[in-house]
Parts: sequence; structure tokens; C-alpha cells
Amino acid sequence: MRTSNEHAEVAFAEFFDVEFAGQFRRAVFLLRDRGAAEDVVHDAFVEVWRRWSEIAEPGPYLNRCVLNGCRDHTTSRRRRWAHDRTAHVEQHDAAADELSDILARLPFNQRCAVVLRFYVGMSNDEIAHAMGCPVGSVGPWIQRAKQQLLKELT
Repeated sequence: MRTSNEHAEVAFAEFFDVEFAGQFRRAVFLLRDRGAAEDVVHDAFVEVWRRWSEIAEPGPYLNRCVLNGCRDHTTSRRRRWAHDRTAHVEQHDAAADELSDILARLPFNQRCAVVLRFYVGMSNDEIAHAMGCPVGSVGPWIQRAKQQLLKELT
């Protein structure tokens, strides 16, 4: 017989197996830094594990943790960049580099909303829930981001 802790560990391991790759890709896309993305996703899973027995829906909670971690990392990175006046960007293929550079210039909320909509396929309601914002904010963020992307790509 398994103990409840063993059941929790098995359930969490299965959850991790299902969620890790997608969360990692999203974080890489948002941060443009594989190492930072790995750290953010790791920290998010640690937070989910800490609260595993309390969380009714671990998927949305994990999404929020990853997005908040990306936001925090972006904010702290901007502070470091402003201080150092240098930026580290990983090498990507040319097309991904161009898109990544354009996305990086968007404000975090716009970039996050675009990634969640067009990369992940979430609805406005799901994006709002994941980002912890009003549903009414999502549409304008996506619209402004699309306008900026079109302007920069043409």
C-alpha cells in the first residue's frame, strides 16, 4: 500500500512529465534565455510542489507561477541592463532571432499575451486567468502588440 505522500509524489511526477516541456518552451520564448527559463520553470514547480496538497487546479497555478517568474526575471534583467548597459542574448536561427528581437521590445504584458494566444492557443479568459489580470486587458494588449509587430515587420 502506498502512503498519501507516495500518492502525492507519483501524481506530481506525472504532472511534471506532462507540463514541463510546454512551460519551458513558453519561458524560453518569453525570456530568450534557456538558462533563465529553466530556473524560472524549476522555481515554479518547486512552488507548486510546496502547495501541492492545497491546490485544486495545479495547471493554472503553475502557469501563473511561470508567468510571474518570467515577469520578475524580465524586471530584474532590465534593471541589470540599465545598470550595465549590456545585454546577453542567446544565439537563435535568423528567423527566430528577428521575431524574438521584436517580441523582446514589447512590454512584458503584451509579449506574454501574444505568446499565450498564438503560441499556446489560450482564449482571452484563459490568458487573463494565467496572468492574473482582468479579461478586458487582454484584447488591447494583443491588439497593441499586433500593431507594433506589423509596424516592425513591414
